[in-house]
Amino acid sequence: MENTEEQAKKKDLFVIILIKSLLAIGFGLAFLLNPQGMISTFSYIIGVILIVYGSIVVYNGYKSRNELAFNNLVMQDGALNIIIGAILIFWPNLGPNLVVIILGSWILLGGIIQLIIANKYKDSAMTRNGRGLITIILGAIVIFNPTESVHLFSMALGGLSLLYGFYLLYLISKFGKTK
Repeated sequence: MENTEEQAKKKDLFVIILIKSLLAIGFGLAFLLNPQGMISTFSYIIGVILIVYGSIVVYNGYKSRNELAFNNLVMQDGALNIIIGAILIFWPNLGPNLVVIILGSWILLGGIIQLIIANKYKDSAMTRNGRGLITIILGAIVIFNPTESVHLFSMALGGLSLLYGFYLLYLISKFGKTK
């Protein structure tokens, strides 16, 4: 039988994944329903979510600092989310191209972090190499074609957010069956 500390950690993980999945589904629907106005309309909301998610990542990284070899990278990823979120909140009226370039940079850096974790710590079981490469390519495309990327980005991000949210819900259902 599991001790209460392990059960509490599993419950925390369950709640975090559930929140992340619902956020991803919500954003996916919002991006698909309003592709033209996504950047200007949602930059503030995206900023808030990035700050909340980044804070959760930093907190969990700090909490498990002695358990993960790549903990510093996880905390840096959380800090990056907080910084980008703050930029989007305090300057919500940035031009759509600049917002797309910021988001593209965030995607690109997130992909680089995934590759570093996968290769430095041999954590390829989670397919970090594939995710890292895909996000680096997507980030580079967005950065170098911001004007054309605004519409495509919102539609693609909407679709991917929906898929990701439903995938997380699937993982939660599997997680619940393993208890």
